[in-house]
Amino acid sequence: MNALATAQVAADPFFPRLKKLVIESTGMAFYLDKDDDLARILHARLVERGVESCAQYLEVLEAPRGNDEMDLLVAELTIGETYFFRHKEQFDALRDIILPEVIERNQSSRRLRIWSAGCSIGPEPYSLAILLKREFGVRIAGWNVQIVATDINQKFLTRAREGRYDEWAFRVTGDELREDCFVKVGRQWEIRPEFKRQVSFQYHNLIKDRFPSVADNITSFDVIICRNVIIYFSRETIEGLIPCFREALVENGWLVMGHAEPNQELFRDYRTVNTAGAVLYQKAVPQCPTPLVQSPVHRAPLPPIRSPLMSSPPPAPLLRPRVPVAPVPVVKPLPPKGTAGLNVVRELADRGEWVQAAAACDELLKHDALDARLHFYRAMIHEQSGEVDAAEQALKRAIYLDRKFVLPHYHLGLFYLRRQDVGGAVRCFRNALALLEGLPEHQTVLDGDDGLTVGHLRDTAAMHLKLMGAA
Repeated sequence: MNALATAQVAADPFFPRLKKLVIESTGMAFYLDKDDDLARILHARLVERGVESCAQYLEVLEAPRGNDEMDLLVAELTIGETYFFRHKEQFDALRDIILPEVIERNQSSRRLRIWSAGCSIGPEPYSLAILLKREFGVRIAGWNVQIVATDINQKFLTRAREGRYDEWAFRVTGDELREDCFVKVGRQWEIRPEFKRQVSFQYHNLIKDRFPSVADNITSFDVIICRNVIIYFSRETIEGLIPCFREALVENGWLVMGHAEPNQELFRDYRTVNTAGAVLYQKAVPQCPTPLVQSPVHRAPLPPIRSPLMSSPPPAPLLRPRVPVAPVPVVKPLPPKGTAGLNVVRELADRGEWVQAAAACDELLKHDALDARLHFYRAMIHEQSGEVDAAEQALKRAIYLDRKFVLPHYHLGLFYLRRQDVGGAVRCFRNALALLEGLPEHQTVLDGDDGLTVGHLRDTAAMHLKLMGAA
């Protein structure tokens, strides 16, 4: 890279404005004091696009289809180097503390939802799928298990969904795990279908996309893992994100951050659990006045994971919720029609109060069975409850009642994708894109304060088509 050309980019009078746009769009305050690094990356994009100045490149980014170029820029700004079972102490904690507690607590619902936020090229969510299958397969057989993996880098998401990795990605796992869970394809290794099926990848920008959001499938998680992501963000941005993570967790849910990111002040609304080599945060009320210290567990470290599926129930969980489960409140009568009633359902769902949300939605449907929006939210509630067939039927009813309602098309595409019905998924995503054509980028998809925009949904649907080779 020509150092003189890079210096010219940094000296361009429009460079500060371009830098501001990049940081506001991605949250990467990491580049606030790294003008040389940013200028080097921007120079490469200017050359690629055939533009001569920061002003011209700004015009490209701010054009109606500027999101495409922003995605390419983000692909250069973010770091994708990672490997399976990275930071084994945290996976030890997941195996020995978090997952046993969650599985014990969810025995009645038989559901488990995990969010890998900032999943890069996929080793983290796939490591979770392997861990669940090999260590807890017997205990969660027949459960509704969902691992939602998100990232801002669409190139990373494409690679993650392909699930193919070089030898270097297995540098701490050992040959046995690689040979048991992957298939050799040329000079790479591809993760086996039984693990790939457990993970769904989608685009999500932690800075710009509101969460929790039922409509965007970012809500009601038992575990959220967001490691080595917020280190790129400003303190102000981080302070805004931590409460959002808390709201996206179910009661007593767990948050796992990067090993270098513990901060008692930021996580004061969580219950802190210290383990050997890891700090964990649990959403619990009331919070313990002092951090709990978990004694080390003397077990074989992860990785490699060499144990077969358990043939007998594992020992009792190391931690149990210390807060008694509150009785389900009686749902008050709701407005029979209109946005007010829908907002109540949405708020209950966003908080993960699925029993109350289902009752509220059913009550509204008694009075207005032709409201496509109600059927859509009923589908989301069915899905969260593991009622897969009922969710599919509710989505189809919503489409039948209002064929121009884009969200049921999109979510039916996700449903078909999880079921490995590529043809059905492609058809639904294309229908969604056709309905979004010509709409303003920043227009919200639903009435009310949902925050899901046309631009975001368009980009996400297009990404899924691209991942399936149908773009």
